[in-house]
Amino acid sequence: MTESSGATEVVACPECDLMVRLPGIQEDARLGCPRCHHTLSYSGEARLRRALPLGVCAALLLLLSLSFPFMSFESAGVENRMTLIQASWALLLDGSYVLSALVMVFIVIAPAVLVACVLVVSSFIYRQKPSAGVATATKLLFGLTSWSMVEVFIIGVFVSLVKIAAMATVELGVSLWAYLGLSFALVGAIASLDKVSIWRLLAQSRGGAR
Repeated sequence: MTESSGATEVVACPECDLMVRLPGIQEDARLGCPRCHHTLSYSGEARLRRALPLGVCAALLLLLSLSFPFMSFESAGVENRMTLIQASWALLLDGSYVLSALVMVFIVIAPAVLVACVLVVSSFIYRQKPSAGVATATKLLFGLTSWSMVEVFIIGVFVSLVKIAAMATVELGVSLWAYLGLSFALVGAIASLDKVSIWRLLAQSRGGAR
């Protein structure tokens, strides 16, 4: 929770619930809770500007991961190649409706929404001009971060490969490596976008536009 108070904000520490009044924006400063030392904010516009190139990189990697085969299996002379979307469709045809929906939502849709939000918010940081959808994109970005299962999915894939390799010949596709790169780019982009700093910039841009 954040409340504005003049040029400063009062933030509730998510760890110990202490109400902390944050100072004005400083370059490359870490603002922590005085009670439990939990990080409340990383200020500095240079840190925020890292998000745009990482977001563009994540968008390109997401397109690659959805366009090429994720991996291929060959057993008894029969080869099967599959993309991420085809994997969800195959689960649907097999009757695994819930699993198909989970794959589509958490592995495809959620990362795509997060990448779009990163691009909208980071573009605002460069332009410093408020536009429709920036506040909504900011809320979605920080609200959906915990629902993205990109890293969990990648770990699960490599763990399952240990068992699958004993039953069939497995060839890793371009999509898998692109998706692995997406996980790093997306995490880096989100980590660069500090929530407190973004809301401050939004408030300042709105005030300057009046």
